[in-house]
Amino acid sequence: MPPVKTQVACPNCRMPVTTTLEQLFDVGQDPSAKQRFLSGHFNLIDCPACHYQGQVASPILYHDPDKELLMSFVPMELGLPQMEQEKLIGKLMNEVVNKLPPEKRKGYLLSPKQAFTLQGLMERVLEAEGVTKEMLDAQRAKVQLLQNLMTAPEAQWAEMIRQHDAEIDTLLLQLVSASAEANAAGGNQSGAQKLAALQAAILQHSALGQQVRARQETLETVAKELQALGDKLTPDKLLDLVSQTGDDDRLLAYVTFARPAMDYAFFEAITRRIDRASGPDKERMTHARETLLKMTQEVDKAAQAQMAEASSLLRSLLEAPDLDQALREHLAQVDDTFLAVLNVNIEAAERAKRPDMVARLNRISDAIAALMQAAAPPELRLVNDLLQAESDEAAEVA
Repeated sequence: MPPVKTQVACPNCRMPVTTTLEQLFDVGQDPSAKQRFLSGHFNLIDCPACHYQGQVASPILYHDPDKELLMSFVPMELGLPQMEQEKLIGKLMNEVVNKLPPEKRKGYLLSPKQAFTLQGLMERVLEAEGVTKEMLDAQRAKVQLLQNLMTAPEAQWAEMIRQHDAEIDTLLLQLVSASAEANAAGGNQSGAQKLAALQAAILQHSALGQQVRARQETLETVAKELQALGDKLTPDKLLDLVSQTGDDDRLLAYVTFARPAMDYAFFEAITRRIDRASGPDKERMTHARETLLKMTQEVDKAAQAQMAEASSLLRSLLEAPDLDQALREHLAQVDDTFLAVLNVNIEAAERAKRPDMVARLNRISDAIAALMQAAAPPELRLVNDLLQAESDEAAEVA
């Protein structure tokens, strides 16, 4: 059941508000549904009358066939009789079962587990993903630390960061960054700027910040090193560089900038060098090979996951009943990977002589460009308008 536009009463002023309602999150049919559900960015309303912003209370069914997880949630505030609840959830379950091939219809589908709160449902989904209660508690502690920092005067940040240095990790930095992006997207520029200032303070005063700065310096050094080599950067030269270092950050920098060169032949060559080496040289090169193998596998896995997520998003946009609304909800997921996947699909549709598909894909491309143009600062919009002008005269008018 795709998201549908409907009218609901604003929880604050009871005025009717049009919103997009999503009640079924079926990961088997739409892999992006998992991230969309866990992000909490669904069933949102923005009341034009009283300016209330929040989430609509609605029955939800969550299904992940790989985890054999089927869970329902009916908000208590809806006050629905038991029979009405069962009817609504039953309708959503039929939608799930009807889309499954017979061989995948298993016993767990007969009795969905019930969550009593939306937070409880999210925690159960995270648990199925391997996120333990201890991990969730640690994340909540990070959120609390972030809140404490944000409510404290900026003059106290340095001392607070030093006091909580052991608690400051990449998760906290990710929370700060995500919060800054969310504030900026929501138009709260002052909040976004304060979070950016906090991020800078964390990088300046924490042990983690020192590590991040050291890695950044390594990346810049390696980038300049490889750029200086230019055409002289042959596979043998890259092999010399990685064989001579035992610094994992430096090895990661080589993977970042030269992953395509690290193919099967590259690892065969470093193995031959290891076989001929002895003592510290053999140990260093063996460490480099094993570290590079692990790093390249992680990079490739992340790239594949990005491609899969981008492809899933494109499918959902193609099927969306309201493209503009769907794009507004998923604009944060539109990145270079998605645009590359979109362009590849446009080219494939053109080669296959599918004008209908070309038109639909181009509509998505045009809608993305329009949304990005609308979100750009006024100065950048003016530059874009001038660049797109058909003549010098038109540019002068613009």
